[in-house]
Amino acid sequence: MKKHIVLINANAHTRKIKKLLAEMEDTFRKQHFSYAFYTTKDTDNAIHIMQTQKEPCRFYICGGDGTLHQAVHTLLHTAHEVVLLPCGTGNDFSRMLYDHKDVFAHFRKSLNQQAQAIDILQVNDTQCINAACFALDHDIANHVHDTNWHLIPRKLAYLMTVLRRIFVYSYPILSITLDGEKIFEGKAIFATCNNARFYGGGFCMTPNALLQDGKMDICIIEGFSRWKIIPKCPALLTKQPQKLKECHLYQGKEAIIHTNQGVNLDGEIYQDQDVHIKVLPQAFQLVNELKSF
Repeated sequence: MKKHIVLINANAHTRKIKKLLAEMEDTFRKQHFSYAFYTTKDTDNAIHIMQTQKEPCRFYICGGDGTLHQAVHTLLHTAHEVVLLPCGTGNDFSRMLYDHKDVFAHFRKSLNQQAQAIDILQVNDTQCINAACFALDHDIANHVHDTNWHLIPRKLAYLMTVLRRIFVYSYPILSITLDGEKIFEGKAIFATCNNARFYGGGFCMTPNALLQDGKMDICIIEGFSRWKIIPKCPALLTKQPQKLKECHLYQGKEAIIHTNQGVNLDGEIYQDQDVHIKVLPQAFQLVNELKSF
């Protein structure tokens, strides 16, 4: 029987989470599971806890995309399993799994679920489970916390940052080769290479992405006059970027991207300018049921 390890993001200790942890401990005790609870102070602490578990475990990630990003690095290609209980500041990946945010229901349901192998993206010498974002998205990751947006929904905060940054942002020159074929070279306002569909609090730029198809989904939106951003917002907000004439959608297995800026991986900023991305099929054991779209 696998040991049950609960990892709690130190920033996620709300009253709701404390109630969830109490229920989890009560459940584990009644079912005579071997279990442990750990509060992760930082990335190194979380990685150390996961690496010290020599026997296959079921990890419960009580956090958001950042905490899950840490787990991917450590648990890739192992027999360890992960249950995601979304309670972080960024929970975009969980939108591929759930229609609601009832973490109590997610936990209870996971007790009777088996792990499924899902794809992961290898990005240079690191990994990505959700989205690798370039161009304006990378810039926004650097500036979304410049203003205190805590009182408004994350998707709206992301949009407000787009509207604030687009008039001072310099469009990068991107070169993108997919499966050996050059698919784009020029100025882009948005460019993302995704394993899943959502980022930025719920923006859906790759509406056809699936977690077990062995493919990455790429969305490129060419640079356009900055004053046209407002009339283009409805397509971005309604998960229909393909309605924009500047939008190009692709699927493939391996991409090489050159940018004069950096890349944002699952909300984490990396300064790499030459980026090699390839799909690692069925590389990560996820317990949560995958949503049917």
